[in-house]
Amino acid sequence: MKTLRFLALPAPLWLLLLLALPGAAQADNPTEIIKQSIDEVYEKLRANEDRAQEDPDFVIGVIEDKILPGVDVEGMSRLVLARHWRDATSEQRERFTEAFKKTLLQAYGVQLADHLDKEIRVIERRSRQDDRMAVVATEIVMGSGQSNLQVNYRLRPVNGEWKVFDVEAEGLSFVGNFRNRFNEEINRNGLDTLIERLEDGDRELVDDAMDGIADEVDNGDG
Repeated sequence: MKTLRFLALPAPLWLLLLLALPGAAQADNPTEIIKQSIDEVYEKLRANEDRAQEDPDFVIGVIEDKILPGVDVEGMSRLVLARHWRDATSEQRERFTEAFKKTLLQAYGVQLADHLDKEIRVIERRSRQDDRMAVVATEIVMGSGQSNLQVNYRLRPVNGEWKVFDVEAEGLSFVGNFRNRFNEEINRNGLDTLIERLEDGDRELVDDAMDGIADEVDNGDG
């Protein structure tokens, strides 16, 4: 049976996999951007490990300062909502984007300091880019006899800077899975209800999305 190793990781580390990205936006090479950003985030948190473990707001602040500037949050939100984005009002788009960002930060960022012992390697030979998109391949060194976790970051130019718009772990898309889960919620209860649940900090939506990936992989293995 194929093991869904990235979901077996602690949730805060999953956020790091998703968002430990182009804080070093000065670089114009996506591979170098990823390398620099991972090093920068790890260095900051490891240098303040005691504070990071005791002060969740400090960790969230590091994520907002070092990580979010390199993520195309609006583009990711647009991909997650898909056709519902086209039908949404400007206010709904803004509310969803902000609520989705805060949900991820609050759900996963607060425990990041507990998982700073993992090494992340950029695999240049598996990375590629053209003028429209770049894919930067990395692997998480799991240790303890476990196979390394393969994670690909997808970036595209936004206003002249490379920014991440999706992440694939073991071939499974973060954006695609959240799109499927949120689409179900919208079809049942409407976009406003989805936004309100996110704004209220309803973690069930995120947990269900993650569980959905696990079920898909486990059911597909033999």
